[in-house]
Amino acid sequence: MTTQVTHPKEKARPARSRPRKLAGRALLYLVLLLTTLYTIYPIIATALDGMDLNIAALFAGNNIVLIDSIPFPQGIFRFNPTPYLDALTVGAFPARIVNSLLIGGISVGIALLVGIPVSYMLARVDIKGKGAISFVLLALRTVSPFAVVIPLYIFFTRVGLWDTFPGVAMAELLLILTVVVWMVKGFFADIPRQIYDAASLFGASEGQIFRRVALPIVIQGIAITAIFGFILVWNEYLIAVIMTGPLTKPVAVGVFSGLGAINKTPDFVDIEAGATLAFLPAAAVMLAIRKYLAKGFSLATAS
Repeated sequence: MTTQVTHPKEKARPARSRPRKLAGRALLYLVLLLTTLYTIYPIIATALDGMDLNIAALFAGNNIVLIDSIPFPQGIFRFNPTPYLDALTVGAFPARIVNSLLIGGISVGIALLVGIPVSYMLARVDIKGKGAISFVLLALRTVSPFAVVIPLYIFFTRVGLWDTFPGVAMAELLLILTVVVWMVKGFFADIPRQIYDAASLFGASEGQIFRRVALPIVIQGIAITAIFGFILVWNEYLIAVIMTGPLTKPVAVGVFSGLGAINKTPDFVDIEAGATLAFLPAAAVMLAIRKYLAKGFSLATAS
């Protein structure tokens, strides 16, 4: 009987590798923590500054911050919810919210009415030039709004659509229409081919298959796509700032002009309170639907 003798150094290797793994994992967590803090710091600072809780003073001596070499005393623990209460109850902020809801609702509605049939045809129907259409839609997504917003502004002012809700909503289609088409196309393409074939076997026309078979299956994906498109319109700034005026100014533009009382000159505290209130709904919705968005984007890429 042969006995295998293990060298003492070989026994020590696992003991050495464990501290290395722990050190590597600790370093990874530290990097992730620092990255997260760096990412969310502007959001936290904006939210706290809206309540006069300036955390920048924590890094300054004697709670004094220098702005252009001028010392400003900072009251770190002076809680002041008045800017948030003003934004929620006085004048401009509720009006901006209503404007954003109207613009987003109209724009998403038009995008769905146009995009859902196009998505179905690209995913299901064998039509001539389908590949070229898909390529053009994808290419349009890469076009910068800077390239089209000025001509669109000139055209809309001449036809009377500038500073109108239908006009702004149609301008925002530049942002969301291709997104809607590509995401919904992925959901239609994910339906097993056997379901389409079975419906055809029972004598259903293409229109009946679309309305009675495909649409009920992908209705959840359409809802997620609509929510995502609405958030894109809610956060969009460039098109909104050029295509809107006093009547239709949305919350994304109103943040920079103040969201408190309409006749009140905005200061940084008002702007930061409004920015926080405008950010929270979009962030909450995106967190709620993030896994469905990941599925939608993966299906769109695969199709």
